[in-house]
Amino acid sequence: MTTWIVGLDLRPSSHGAVRFASWFARSGRPADDIELLGLHVIEREQLAPIFRFQSPDEVGRRAKEALERELEQSDARKLFDREALGLGPRAHDVLEQYAAREHAEVIVVGRQLQGHSGAVLRLGTNARRLLRSLPATVIVVPPDYAKIPFGPGPILVATDLGDDALEACRFAERAGARMRRPVQAIHVIPPLDPLLHAYVPEGGWVELGEQAHAEGLLALRQWLEQHQLSALEPRVVQGNPVDAIAEVVQSTRAPLLVAGSRRLPGLLRAFVGSTSAALAAELPVPVAVVPPA
Repeated sequence: MTTWIVGLDLRPSSHGAVRFASWFARSGRPADDIELLGLHVIEREQLAPIFRFQSPDEVGRRAKEALERELEQSDARKLFDREALGLGPRAHDVLEQYAAREHAEVIVVGRQLQGHSGAVLRLGTNARRLLRSLPATVIVVPPDYAKIPFGPGPILVATDLGDDALEACRFAERAGARMRRPVQAIHVIPPLDPLLHAYVPEGGWVELGEQAHAEGLLALRQWLEQHQLSALEPRVVQGNPVDAIAEVVQSTRAPLLVAGSRRLPGLLRAFVGSTSAALAAELPVPVAVVPPA
């Protein structure tokens, strides 16, 4: 039995996370090996003005009542094995603490929706910080996943052929077996330098592209075989990683993308852009970011 913690919010941004976690835990085989713990966090900083007039116990009681109403109205109570209420300075701190206490394998959070008309999706502070610290595998789910059908396609996993991608591939392999879906390993190779186009005939340019694709595919197959991941279907695409992977997600109608992440010192990680975080912020499907071993 493994534990998944699902971040609960009184806003619609968490509805997609609840639905995805329930679908994955209850639709797969076996259907009883994942315990879903719904966790609603009260942030001290956010509610500081209220604490001037009410005690933390009173605020907690009211928050629990509000959470129960939300679960009842959304018919989500039956989806969880347990619910908990946490109090801390920031939601991501409490989620990390519960993950350590419960030995949780996965934390599922919703991606925020900013604005009303022409809304722009974004990660949100807590999801972004969880992706930096990665106390467990973090799955970021778009808010509209509360309503749209789950894609019928394969589970996708992105790999750069580095050691940081190994645990992501193994997570994807387990997810594919559970959901009885094939798993495709996606390796993105850089595009050809456009400056070279002026120096080769048209046929030669196409041949260069085909050669780069063949070399990338061979490297991917060798890497998968080396790490006993030959059951994954290799696929090589060319271009900007986020854009290229987004196209594969759309064309395959995948329900989930899995990606690895590098372990970087906290200060460096705050300034270095993460492809995994960019994927989690932009893709229209849930993105699971798996820490390295």
